[in-house]
Amino acid sequence: MGALVAVVGLVVGLGGIVLLFNLRGMADKAADYRNATRAAIGAQKMQLELMEESRLGPWFFRLIGGVLAPGGLFFCLVGLIYA
Repeated sequence: MGALVAVVGLVVGLGGIVLLFNLRGMADKAADYRNATRAAIGAQKMQLELMEESRLGPWFFRLIGGVLAPGGLFFCLVGLIYA
């Protein structure tokens, strides 16, 4: 069970690092994808407020990456200790 926690923690930690440091523009792509999805749903439901860009820009996804990275690496360490 500890090995599974370590692997999941490593994956979450690396994903958080990718978002935190905006590697390959992932935070920008996530913000663009969110805005495109909101626009498509707004067009389908005919709601103008959904068609506006979200106030949560790339900074939000970098913030989430900053929370995920240390948390995931902590779970990786805990999984390695109890493996």
